[in-house]
Amino acid sequence: DIIEQEVFANASLEDIKVIEEKQKRIYKTLHSKEMLRQQGREIEKLKVEMQKLQYEKNKTELMSKHRRSVKKNTRKEYAFNLIIAGVTGTGKSSSLNTILDTDICKVGGAQAQGTRGTILCDGTISEQEVVSFIDTQGLGADTSITDQMLLEQIMLATESILKLEVINNVLISFDLNLRATPATMANQLTLIALFNELRPSCFLCFTKWNTNSVMHEWNTPLRLWVKKYRRAATVEEITEDPPSYEIMYQKYCTYIVSSLANEEDGGAFSKMGSYLAFFEARVLWMYNLDAIQQEDKCNGDLEPYCIRLYEFYRDKALQTLRDGSTVIHTKDLVFLKSDKDTMQAVSHKLISSRDKRLRELELMGRDGQKRERMKNYFNAFVTRQKKRIAESNFAVDEERYVESVAQIAGTVKSATSVGCSIQ
Repeated sequence: DIIEQEVFANASLEDIKVIEEKQKRIYKTLHSKEMLRQQGREIEKLKVEMQKLQYEKNKTELMSKHRRSVKKNTRKEYAFNLIIAGVTGTGKSSSLNTILDTDICKVGGAQAQGTRGTILCDGTISEQEVVSFIDTQGLGADTSITDQMLLEQIMLATESILKLEVINNVLISFDLNLRATPATMANQLTLIALFNELRPSCFLCFTKWNTNSVMHEWNTPLRLWVKKYRRAATVEEITEDPPSYEIMYQKYCTYIVSSLANEEDGGAFSKMGSYLAFFEARVLWMYNLDAIQQEDKCNGDLEPYCIRLYEFYRDKALQTLRDGSTVIHTKDLVFLKSDKDTMQAVSHKLISSRDKRLRELELMGRDGQKRERMKNYFNAFVTRQKKRIAESNFAVDEERYVESVAQIAGTVKSATSVGCSIQ
């Protein structure tokens, strides 16, 4: 039913022309002398309207582009839907391309803007299965998102998410090749606070963990596997599976403790611990191909060891998403209420609670005794999650770490008045 919704209705070039004319009128208004004299809030409203029109234009173009493929997809079995969110440049669109085994989603380059707006689309994951997916616009990587910026993101995403009617999986992308800056961690913590109602559906989507720098820094299991098989002439020559999810999870968490649990980086350690605790065993390790590798794959020139890694981790990701899928009705979600005042209240409350939580975590991480206690709790948490990952246990039943951290801070886990609980 989802595939046959309005998103894939017939589209024409006339629809696109109408949208472009509206964009031109708003653009002229934004740059008029009269508008420059008005307050910034009015300008921001027009910018949001421009983003909405761009979304409509993208959607209309997408309708036209995929009209034929949709007719084929209606004969397939519906597997699940997913939403992917995260900070700009963390590999959201690349991860979707891996799941769909195609390059349907636009990937931004080093200097290019990535996904603009929010688009609901569909794609196939096998000859028999089809999925619906939403690729969202990323949060800023350089500055902490404000309540006004968060409100704009919610407004842009609301229409597409509501059309899903139910949510099966939410992927939050996290780039392991980049240093977790204060702004990045603030935005990641904002996302998990926003999606707290969807916590059973949320998966932490690790990306870029296969780079040379990451393999040298902490991903020893993958480095040794690559070293052993990178010169294999065929896939058949590769006789061992790549490192498992649970092995890499433990190695990464061990690295976090050894590199961050110190006086200088203690704040980052406490924030990372709270972030990982939200997801528990719900993690994905996405082996995404870069542009050159995608081209080699299409031409049949991709190296055998890369083929094995790509297929192994893609199959594992698909199975994890099938096994971990939930059914959460979008009409029941507080942060998607159509009332703008409600969304404004949600945004303000989330940002205020986030900033307070960041200050608490920073102070805890810099206190030697508290940091040592957190390290002990975190190590015990990792041991439990490693076992649960191996068992594919995706249930939300781990509160010990969150409660222990709250005790150290002298606070309690709280909930906002609008229903989004803050970890």
